Amino acid sequence: MNRVDNNHQNHMMQGALVLSIAAFITKVLSALYKVPFQNLTGDEGFYVYQQIYPLYGIAVALSLNGLPLFVSKIIAEEKERSEQQVVIKLIGVWLIIVSFILFAFFWLGAGWIAGKMGDAELFPVIRSVSYIYLFIPFLSCIRGFFQGNLDMLPTGISQVGEQVARITVLLGAAYLYTLTDWTVYEMGSLALASSWIAGIVGSVILFWYVFKRTESMNLNKTFDKQKFLKIGRRLIIEGLPLTAMSSMMVLFQLLDSFTVYNGLIDSGISERVAMSTKGIYDRGQPFVQLGLVIGLGISTSALPLLRKYSQENKKEEWEKISFTVLNLTLLFSGAASVGLIVIMPWLNHALFSDEAGTGILQVYVVSILLASLITSTHSILQSETNRIMPVISLLAGLIFKASMNQLAVRYVGIMGSSYLTIVSLIIVLLLMNSQMPKNIWTKFLENGKIFKITTMLILMGFLTYLSLEGLTLIIPDMSRLLALVLTLIGTSLGSVVFIFGLIYFNLLSEQEWRYIPFKDKIDRFISK
Repeated sequence: MNRVDNNHQNHMMQGALVLSIAAFITKVLSALYKVPFQNLTGDEGFYVYQQIYPLYGIAVALSLNGLPLFVSKIIAEEKERSEQQVVIKLIGVWLIIVSFILFAFFWLGAGWIAGKMGDAELFPVIRSVSYIYLFIPFLSCIRGFFQGNLDMLPTGISQVGEQVARITVLLGAAYLYTLTDWTVYEMGSLALASSWIAGIVGSVILFWYVFKRTESMNLNKTFDKQKFLKIGRRLIIEGLPLTAMSSMMVLFQLLDSFTVYNGLIDSGISERVAMSTKGIYDRGQPFVQLGLVIGLGISTSALPLLRKYSQENKKEEWEKISFTVLNLTLLFSGAASVGLIVIMPWLNHALFSDEAGTGILQVYVVSILLASLITSTHSILQSETNRIMPVISLLAGLIFKASMNQLAVRYVGIMGSSYLTIVSLIIVLLLMNSQMPKNIWTKFLENGKIFKITTMLILMGFLTYLSLEGLTLIIPDMSRLLALVLTLIGTSLGSVVFIFGLIYFNLLSEQEWRYIPFKDKIDRFISK
């Protein structure tokens, strides 16, 4: 690999680090704000917010992951900045059309959607969140332009800015709810208005980067009708698979919004109990979002470079990057899933004051590993312009989940929905990997690598759990604060075991080690 390729690869992984840090900050905030929100609004208020949250999540997936990935892919194909400017203008026109259609659908169809969710009073809350779709063109185009030029900072900064603005408004709405006689639905409408307010903040930040870094940008060029139609076709053929895959977990959550509450009602329990039970189940969503951070950052930043090697017919370099992406995803996402399973009793208690639904959440967080592998696999397939199988695979998983979920909840309980999510993701992953080059996955069999990875993760989980159980035995009364302390101890211990496991089992190549933050400090510590 020559020096230029090394620079591109290092830039790619630096971008992955930037996106991972930004995503980590936003997901931590997203996980933490749910605790005071629930305390202020109660189970019913939490239910109202979580029922509609997937509609916001789809907009975020479009404007933060799916569409920027599509835009960055097209931008990376253009060598000249002037051509990039022409392309971004044409893409922007298409996205304005698409975003307005989506806004109109959710605004005009709010009553129908609320009815299908089993709660007609959600109507104003759905309308409140619909306005976020009007900001998708600005957020997607600017992020994609910078990402296509391997500049991830604008995406990261705007992402954090959006989240801070959203949480400020959302918690403000929850606090006002405690001071007024609002219904939970009136509170929910104001809380979900935080989505489009965050869209304004994110757009302002991104436009600031445009004016700061692209002084020579000139969009006043002749409108190219032929190129416009070509980009429209690519948006359908390439953009839809990207956006669908980036929205994958949100789409599964959306299915839960339509089926879990209805299934609980069908089982014969009261509406209030169904709301509370659905709220407990929804505790798993922030954990999964947090766990998906690293895998998403790696796959997002890898796509432009994978596409570049594919276009240049550099098969060896393409396969090396593909294996690196999968290896890092398997290791870190596997560690996230195992770690959360182990610390879940203490984490659940610390964040939500009890251990209700711990078993359900432990099953649900397995989706971190599966969803991360699916995302990475999709990035690899997409770089080779393999577009059909990912869509078919996702549709198969969603259809399976949609057709079985309400019945499973009705007859098995809320655990049935967790199991169906895992099985559905396995279906998606297996179908997608039927199109993967076999020699990439077979590298995990060399020198017993997959066995070493499995052994390391089991040891990490076992030692962490054993330590936490031992500490729990000597604590007479488990408070939320003590549960939080034990959670932090378990996380720290698991991280140390994980790092030493990587070293002992030699699970990363010399090049892959360069992508690990604080590697120099780890080396100095070990040498001592």
